[in-house]
Amino acid sequence: AKAISRLQSLPSGNLSLLCDVLVKEVSELTGYDRVMVYKFHEDEHGEVVAECRRPDLEPYLGLHYPATDIPQASRFLIMRNKVRMIYDCLAPSVQVIQDKRLDQPLSLGGSTLRAPYGCHAQYMANMGS
Repeated sequence: AKAISRLQSLPSGNLSLLCDVLVKEVSELTGYDRVMVYKFHEDEHGEVVAECRRPDLEPYLGLHYPATDIPQASRFLIMRNKVRMIYDCLAPSVQVIQDKRLDQPLSLGGSTLRAPYGCHAQYMANMGS
């Protein structure tokens, strides 16, 4: 409730301030090592526009990533869900077993907390995330 109150008390029209406060609040609520806001530009490259991280981690704030660094499937899910949480990029994936009685295959596309694609996990590991 306090986090929501702090966000609601911010002056309107300052997206940068909102993002800065948001990453701090999410970091405090979750205890995650790093929380970021990532923006896609019109040419589809990405930029880290807000970040809260442990002091011993390399900062990503202000970094730009070429559009080719994010596969189209990942970009689609990011744009669709808006929020993405990765608890541990090095943790092994857990198999989801679907009930055989279901007619349609189970999709975790709408889930905010799911294992990253293998290439994404490797990319993050290479960056020391």
